[in-house]
Amino acid sequence: MPISVGMRQVFNTSAGTIEVLVDRDSDTISVYRFDAEHRPVAAAMESWAHVDLVDVLNRQAGVPLFEATSIAAQLREQHVAPASFGDRMQGSKRERGWSSLEHAGIPLRFVAVALDALIVFVPLFFVVGLLSGGGYKNHINGQTNVGINVDGSAALLLLALGLGYYIVCESASGATLGKRLVGIRVVGEDGDPLTFGAAVVRNLVRVVDALFFYFVGFISAILSKRGQRLGDRAAHTIVVRRR
Repeated sequence: MPISVGMRQVFNTSAGTIEVLVDRDSDTISVYRFDAEHRPVAAAMESWAHVDLVDVLNRQAGVPLFEATSIAAQLREQHVAPASFGDRMQGSKRERGWSSLEHAGIPLRFVAVALDALIVFVPLFFVVGLLSGGGYKNHINGQTNVGINVDGSAALLLLALGLGYYIVCESASGATLGKRLVGIRVVGEDGDPLTFGAAVVRNLVRVVDALFFYFVGFISAILSKRGQRLGDRAAHTIVVRRR
């Protein structure tokens, strides 16, 4: 469908009202963001020939990533003619990567945590407990009780190894074993690969998120438009489906 001269569209987002103007004569797109009183707070103008719609909406206009991705998809579908603009849009690899981001959802993240616990932390618990001398065997009233205690310095070691596992795996590939199995990964809010520093921050705060069997992290995620737990907010990260 050809782009009409002076085509104007309005989108309501969590960051305010977004107005998009497409001018075919000058081959430009203009994006404006207005606050609740309809006062302009951000603006950007780019050429259609080189535009990265998600970048303009997210970085320049301040629209949250997932909303920017949705708006960009609508604009491409409604205003970009494949015959005239298809080849140029394919040249924007960054936008294609961002537009494929899909929120992982809380259920998948919960399953990933459970898998990491079964695959890594349960065996690690037994190894640390046995190596630290936490194993015991008691005979009481003709019954034998066998178990492992992990406390004190052993508990701190287990916590450090657990955090190290998350930090190393996520900073290296964006995903732990559990996340890989369910097909999700961690990225920066801008869609870029997770940095080591962000991995450290989000997993140190995991100690708080994990309180009461991850109830704190669950509440934070459901109250966030991007499903961010406290660690994600502190590290400016999001969890998305792998593509």
